[in-house]
Amino acid sequence: IGGSTARDVLIPILPEFMTRYPDIRIDLGVSDRSVDLISDNVDCVIRGGPLESSSLVARHIGSATLITCATPAYLKTFGTPAYPDELKNGHRLVSYLSPQNGRAFPFRFEHNGEKTDIKVDYRIGVNESNAHLAAGLAGLGVIQTFSYSIANALANGTLVEILQPWRPAPYPFHVVYPQSRHVTHRLRVFIDWLLERFPQRVAGA
Repeated sequence: IGGSTARDVLIPILPEFMTRYPDIRIDLGVSDRSVDLISDNVDCVIRGGPLESSSLVARHIGSATLITCATPAYLKTFGTPAYPDELKNGHRLVSYLSPQNGRAFPFRFEHNGEKTDIKVDYRIGVNESNAHLAAGLAGLGVIQTFSYSIANALANGTLVEILQPWRPAPYPFHVVYPQSRHVTHRLRVFIDWLLERFPQRVAGA
């Protein structure tokens, strides 16, 4: 599970699981980098984004909202874009870099069914989700991140959402586990609990 997803979605609700199932021990690995479930002997992982076809079993556990935002000070200096294309003109972008290959994820937008990806030279690139958010909070530029990570910052005005009419489609999350491995009772109850509690939390509700 990625850093910000662990911090803002899973860990805050884990006490409920631990109370309900006091005999189950959890070893929680947190990383934005994908793991190999077989070679790393991992029971399951939580992954965000579209899934590639594989021999793994995937259960959809909710979708997150991607928000484009910046600090008030940044917007005062560089202006507030009214359309995604304006990000190409003098704006500073803080890109999230793939931990797997170092490539920057494009800024994604969608309006009335029309999808737009903005790929421009970024001001700074960060390959870890908590540090990516910190860069945005520091005023280094415009970021696109999940609503659950910035709910407090939006509420207190530390960050301001921009380009709201162009929010992209919801970003899916799945719990994934090997098809070849026996599903133990503890794994089954954990997956069932994720299906029950994760969707509302990841949606920012």
